[in-house]
Amino acid sequence: MKTQQRNMISRLLCIALAVSLLAGCSGGGGTTAESAAQPSSAVPSGEGAGSQEEAAAEPGATAGGDFTQISGEPLVIDYLSSDNATGSVPLSIKDVVELYNGQGGNVTMNIENISDRATYLQKVKILASSNELPTWFNADAEPYFESLCKTGIIANVGELFNELDITDKFFPMSLKYSAFEDGSLYVMSWQGIVEYFWYNKNMFAEAGITETPKTFDELKQVCQTLLDAGMTPISLGNFDMVMRYPAFVPFRMAGNEFINDARIGEQSFTNEIGQAGAQFFVDMTPYFSKGWNASDPTTQLDLFTSQQAAILYTGTWDSADLTDENMELLDFIGYFPLPANNPETDVTTTQDYYAHSGIGTAILQEAMNDEMKSFIYFLWQNYADISMYNHNTIPSLPPTIRDDLPEFYKECINALNNVNTFAHCWDVRLDAATNEVYRRELTNLGMGQITPEEFGRRMDAAVAENAPNYFDIE
Repeated sequence: MKTQQRNMISRLLCIALAVSLLAGCSGGGGTTAESAAQPSSAVPSGEGAGSQEEAAAEPGATAGGDFTQISGEPLVIDYLSSDNATGSVPLSIKDVVELYNGQGGNVTMNIENISDRATYLQKVKILASSNELPTWFNADAEPYFESLCKTGIIANVGELFNELDITDKFFPMSLKYSAFEDGSLYVMSWQGIVEYFWYNKNMFAEAGITETPKTFDELKQVCQTLLDAGMTPISLGNFDMVMRYPAFVPFRMAGNEFINDARIGEQSFTNEIGQAGAQFFVDMTPYFSKGWNASDPTTQLDLFTSQQAAILYTGTWDSADLTDENMELLDFIGYFPLPANNPETDVTTTQDYYAHSGIGTAILQEAMNDEMKSFIYFLWQNYADISMYNHNTIPSLPPTIRDDLPEFYKECINALNNVNTFAHCWDVRLDAATNEVYRRELTNLGMGQITPEEFGRRMDAAVAENAPNYFDIE
């Protein structure tokens, strides 16, 4: 790496080494069934963009060369992933590599999986500080990663997709979610995620609940009814999901404007909108499962799927565990969208909700040769159907819609195509240091150790201290 790039990174790291990196919105990535189909076994033959036989030779209007052809030249990709080794994303990528090599390619994909978030972030920090980042690594479009991109060491994925003429293949939401505010795109996104409240239909019926809630007040009423019936209303433990609850009401009241302003000190977490979100979180804590502040994504999911809790808020990254071997929702599970706050005054509607693509993957610029481009072109010709039909996970671009695709997945794909405004994940929008304060003070707030007003003051103080290191605040 060039000396100039090394110096730029060193200066940036002086600012950021003391804080955590790359806060994620992936929701823990979920778990998938380990009995995934063999590579390409579920990918259709001769069906549109997912066709195995035609994908590698499909003509494309690429600007820098014909990357539709497989050269057979060796390509080694070292990939540091924050997914579980049995997660749908790494398994789908491995399937693509096997398919690519079976058609004359010569790719070696070395994936190191570090699913523990704190450990992963620490590893990225160490590698970045020593200029040893791997060929691929997971990253979000957050302030620290943006500072790395400005050094020129990270490939511009938006420009790459345009060069390969594949930009239009993706859900528009997937591209927008992963982009920086200026529209530039530096990560490849893998999943098409919609977040819902999933509920146990049997437990609702037993408690006498006949309708799903349409407003947050109705949600609280439903939870109280479940609690009165001796049931655990909400399974919670994935802290990415914990961090959603204070954001629900502000998103309905002000869209994304509140968090985008508050993260740089232009709005206060103590104002009406910020306090409404904090108070809603406090109101909901009696309904959370025991130990929510010290639990984990697996426990959260297991508590719901074992029918020990009535409601689970999570994304479709968990769909493999919510469906059966035929990809149908388990019989006892239903779902409903993010409720309204006040239908008469809300600025967002039922077409506005959390829809995103999870954590993305960055590529080092120095690794962007013709072999890499050819592989990436092939990857995105085949990934969608492999992810959907081999690993039961909605990808970041529309898969082939087969007749046997369950209605649930068709509805999710339709939602991804038609989402109006997608809610910004607060843990991604906040700078890394403030995000740590957010996590800590949410626990204090939920445990009754501080009031919503004190929570707001502490958040404002964290923004004032930390945000100037990442944003230009006069």
